[in-house]
Amino acid sequence: MKALAQIQSHIQTAGKHVGDLLWWSLDEARISVTRLAEVWASAGLSATLLPEAPTPEKALKTACREQAVGRSDYLVRLGKEDGCELVFAVVREEKDASGNVRHTQEARVSLRRGGSGALETDAPAHALVQAISEAYAGLLKVHTPDDVRRAVLRALDSFAAVTLRDHGGVYWVPAPYAREVRRLQEALARIGRSRMDVVPIHATPEGNAALGAAAHSAVQREIEDLQAEIKAFVDEPPGRTLTLVRRLETFEDLRAKAQLYQSVLNVQVSDLETSLNELSATVHGLLHPASL
Repeated sequence: MKALAQIQSHIQTAGKHVGDLLWWSLDEARISVTRLAEVWASAGLSATLLPEAPTPEKALKTACREQAVGRSDYLVRLGKEDGCELVFAVVREEKDASGNVRHTQEARVSLRRGGSGALETDAPAHALVQAISEAYAGLLKVHTPDDVRRAVLRALDSFAAVTLRDHGGVYWVPAPYAREVRRLQEALARIGRSRMDVVPIHATPEGNAALGAAAHSAVQREIEDLQAEIKAFVDEPPGRTLTLVRRLETFEDLRAKAQLYQSVLNVQVSDLETSLNELSATVHGLLHPASL
């Protein structure tokens, strides 16, 4: 905290506010679906940024994974997954002094897709099956820390955030989203012992140049990914026109993001605009072949 205060003391006296530097952590972040919705609404965040509601399939997979962690005597293995059924096998693992390993299936736990959501098993008294069943029932009503993490990332993406490290962790959000950032900070502070640290960034030539380069690179990487995808579409057009229409929407979102960076940091985005225009023309050509 002392280091954070020192950083803030050096940067808050500069020019106009151009955005916020932030990082966050989740601690004790498992939270009920209803409680997270309450926290989100209280902070003034859009409900569209909330995680998807837990599904029976996801709850069973998570329950099996969590109950298998740290066990040396049992394995829980996916036995079947198709459009009708999800099946996990509870397998006892035994090792002898000679290094031989023997596996014996002792139970199966299954879930019918589209059914009532009730689990079926051939060994209801098995201790591990009971643990899986109890965990499953609980997971139908809660969001896991991974759900919360995805919601935070979705929110940051909607705030035009720029990742300042290759593997994430530190982000810059442009000033027009300052209010939304602080709403997200408020929400995280009410989820277990999670937190988000926010450091206001003010205009300096060096800072604007560094942030501008990062912002430009971020959009460029997204464009390069889309270029590879559109090239594949040219070679083999997708079966649904909706896929192409959504790519056009993605292009417009990226164009808006680039223009925002230009207005806040004076980033030159003409090359990005050119690339997006070329991609848009290609997709329009796929949608309307006669116009080629």
